Amino acid sequence: MAPQPLPFPQSSAPGARPGEGEGRYMNCYSVTEGGRSYVRRVPGLARLAATGKSGIRGMLDVNGVIYIVWEGAVTTVSGAVVTTLSGTVPGSDGVTLARNNKVAAGASAPDVVAVRESGGAFILSATTVSAYPDADLPTTVNSVDFLGGYFLFSNPDGRFFASELNSTAVNALSFTSAEARADGLRRVVVSGSLAYALGGSTIEPYQNVGTSPFPLQRAPTVPPVGLLTTMAIAGHEEAWNHPLYFVASDKTVKALSGFRAETVSTADVDRFIAASSVATIEALVFVDDGRPYFAVSSDAGTWVLDVAANAWNERQSTGATRWRASRSIYSGDRWVFGDRLSGDLLGLSDVLKENGADLGGFIQSGPLKAFPVRVATSLLADFTEADLTIHVSWSHDGGKTWSAELQRSLARADRWPLCVSNTGLSTQHGLIVRFRWSGEADFSFSGASVERLDARLS
Repeated sequence: MAPQPLPFPQSSAPGARPGEGEGRYMNCYSVTEGGRSYVRRVPGLARLAATGKSGIRGMLDVNGVIYIVWEGAVTTVSGAVVTTLSGTVPGSDGVTLARNNKVAAGASAPDVVAVRESGGAFILSATTVSAYPDADLPTTVNSVDFLGGYFLFSNPDGRFFASELNSTAVNALSFTSAEARADGLRRVVVSGSLAYALGGSTIEPYQNVGTSPFPLQRAPTVPPVGLLTTMAIAGHEEAWNHPLYFVASDKTVKALSGFRAETVSTADVDRFIAASSVATIEALVFVDDGRPYFAVSSDAGTWVLDVAANAWNERQSTGATRWRASRSIYSGDRWVFGDRLSGDLLGLSDVLKENGADLGGFIQSGPLKAFPVRVATSLLADFTEADLTIHVSWSHDGGKTWSAELQRSLARADRWPLCVSNTGLSTQHGLIVRFRWSGEADFSFSGASVERLDARLS
């Protein structure tokens, strides 16, 4: 009998219970190039700046200066210079930020606004945090964005406010009510020429038509799906030219483009969302080597969508149940992330560590059921050469229990495939193999096969 290839999925698919999964990718992903499929390691994260703060809540690039709201502090970062502003944005909830296009004395002098998801707007200057200056804006607004010269604010009661042009002033009559359904508003997000007012069960798109006192007009099409929680949407960031992605009120992940919202999550991602505490769900986007990614994190972990391949993988940082990256912006020609495990700002790195910590991972096959029961088999796996040790284990009961790990070096993988001479006796559940690593050497993986040994064991 010829060697049988182990099955590996396009997307990580652990299944709901042992015996159901089709394979997993932790801190790695599958990519197809030139008709061949490879598994590659995810990029690392390197420190860009240390702020000494903790509990990142939101950030924004303003003319090359990054404004960051933390728990108990607000800072700006300009190159290596970190400045702590006087005053704070209370609480530990998520914060959205926006800037306008105000000009003073012929130079850009934008207003910067921060809004808490639990309610309350603030002005951030270069040195100070202060309450929003116009009392006509309710103190209960829960998000902010910017379109065509106007700050836009959502309010839980369904009202949707706009500022005056490139100003923090708000006309008391400059609002509309999102009335497609009585679902209130959880977020306003701008993408392209559209402002989306996202409620709990609907999304109302608006266009800037320059009317007064409220400058926007609702589009006739209203997608009948809502946003699960305020911070569970991304894709409005500068330098992102792909759809918005969000966790919907039906606990799926959807892509929002124009007036259409289409589901992109798999059953495994849906189960992850269902297992998450809603208040902990957050989203971010980034681009690495030209490939766009959307990540959704919670207290249950992190799943990352490879937008180009429409494939999901899992991500986890050492010492945490999820990926340490939180919030993302594009600043200084690179994607910048907050760090949940420190007060640092991080950037993508070819060094396969995360802010100095180990970046391990594993590849897990789906079950191979090509052999009769109680047949002994051997394993061959195709890795590129690397100064790294792979820890190999396998399961004959659908992943319920695993063998002891065997160590195999990749130092001569260009000449000899990784080999396990005997993986034990096959069962009706098939054979699942896991390849785990720890260390920063890079490699790629292009598949593995199982071969029946000459003698049948009894």
